[in-house]
Amino acid sequence: MRTGQKRYPGVEGKTVDYVQTHNEQDTLYFQVHFTDKTFLGISVVPYIRVHSADLYDASTGDYEVLKDFVRAERGRKGSGK
Repeated sequence: MRTGQKRYPGVEGKTVDYVQTHNEQDTLYFQVHFTDKTFLGISVVPYIRVHSADLYDASTGDYEVLKDFVRAERGRKGSGK
């Protein structure tokens, strides 16, 4: 599943002159410079997100979910089984 895809209207058909990158603290910057003296600037910051947090009963070896704290990708939060 692809998520977070983004198109940037207004840059289609432009001719790329050069691409420049640089880091500043925890941010990575991309600049796509075009021959018409414009550029597309994109900055990226890293982050960590909890995907799931579950409490399991492992006593039988079946790993039964006792409580579902976070299920971000499925849109459920704190279902509290």
